[in-house]
Amino acid sequence: MVQKKKVNDDVKSFKPSSAWDSITAKEQKILEKRCTDYLNFIAECKTERATVEYVKTKAEKAGFKMLPDLGKGKKLKPGTKVMFINNNRAICLGIIGKKPANEGIRLVAAHLDVPKVDIKTMPLYEKDNLALFKTHYYGGIKKFQWVTIPLSLHIFAIDKSGKTHSFVIGEKEGDPVFTISDIAIHLAQKIQMKRLTNEAVTGEELNIVVGSKPDPKTETNQQNRVKNMVLRELEKQFGLTEKDLAWAEMHAVPAMKPAEVGFDRGLIGAYGHDDRSCVHAAFAAISEIDIPEHTAAILLLDKEEVGSAGPNGAQSGLVVDLIAMLTEATSGENSLAAVRNATRNTLVFSADTSASIDPNYEAAYDPLNSGYLGKGVWISKFSGKGGKSGSLEVDIEFLAKIRKMLEEEKIPYQFGEMGKVDEGGGGTVARLIANNNIQVVDMAIPTMSLHSPFELISKADYHYSVSAYKAFMSKM
Repeated sequence: MVQKKKVNDDVKSFKPSSAWDSITAKEQKILEKRCTDYLNFIAECKTERATVEYVKTKAEKAGFKMLPDLGKGKKLKPGTKVMFINNNRAICLGIIGKKPANEGIRLVAAHLDVPKVDIKTMPLYEKDNLALFKTHYYGGIKKFQWVTIPLSLHIFAIDKSGKTHSFVIGEKEGDPVFTISDIAIHLAQKIQMKRLTNEAVTGEELNIVVGSKPDPKTETNQQNRVKNMVLRELEKQFGLTEKDLAWAEMHAVPAMKPAEVGFDRGLIGAYGHDDRSCVHAAFAAISEIDIPEHTAAILLLDKEEVGSAGPNGAQSGLVVDLIAMLTEATSGENSLAAVRNATRNTLVFSADTSASIDPNYEAAYDPLNSGYLGKGVWISKFSGKGGKSGSLEVDIEFLAKIRKMLEEEKIPYQFGEMGKVDEGGGGTVARLIANNNIQVVDMAIPTMSLHSPFELISKADYHYSVSAYKAFMSKM
């Protein structure tokens, strides 16, 4: 008689649960401290320049010293903290590890830039008794989200004498703010309501109201009295002329403050989570490391939102320059062979945000393969659009190491893609870094209302991202 094989009724399925279920009472205190630090950071750092300055200042206080130029360095002891700044628009922090650089570096890469409204080179004009700034938006935005909200201006200029002017208007209590107007619903039926959504507000309609009073020193029958009043205030308060504006770096960003969201305070709402939540998570992680096995580093890049172009983006030689400098710092060598060995053995987490599933718009997502707020760090095995165009697809061998690390550290994780196959997709930094023959995986923080003026992330996801980046850099 043939015996029947016993059926195992305990079939194991994999379905990520809430990351909140993993948090102990002790860990809750760590979470709240990390999130409070992040709230302070995201309130202060609304531009790339401000973010670089913030990280630099905090790093210097923590003992990070500037890396010498290539060819001038010397071998540094394990535990030495180093820093590298590129054109005041990209920054790297590193901690020299116990193992030589030819065994690779553990690098977390994130981007500093955020979609925003930049001010045009010749911005100021007067029309219908108002002074306005012309703008040119930066990155992928829904333009209609930027009208009728309070905006602050962040201006950095160097005048003809070489003097630097840096100021922010609209962030402090009592500051004036700025805004972009919108047509009243009563008048919008023909001029706006029949437009397609992406044309509801055009780029040339994103003009910022910056003044309304006429200049009392300009004759009443003269033109541009309101514009002249703005120019008078700019020179009086900030020492800037109209010509200086043409040579300045000027951004308009939401003046809204970050805040905890929900009755349970489990979410953080703020402008700039993409990608400054990952920037600060990476910074918080390396700040908690003593002496890592491999040299640990974070690299904070610019221009991701427009293709990672330029000398501070992931398409530049900045990644390899950094590896070369760290190779020299750990071994005293800077030969091509030494640098290429270090590059080939380097492992990278591409720390970025990605669009979590939204209960109001589920039709754009595959619920089985989407990231969710509050379910932990989000691993993307591949990126790209449609048929994986422009994709990075991580090797399973690398993923196996990550799995082991996450499970040993008890860090909750989930897998997902950005939307349905023919609906969404994206990603740049990971793919571009991988072009250097570097193993890279996307490790994202799920973000709702991505690229809007007020994005949402979960405190739990942020907390576990810090833990994942820390474990990766210090132990893997």
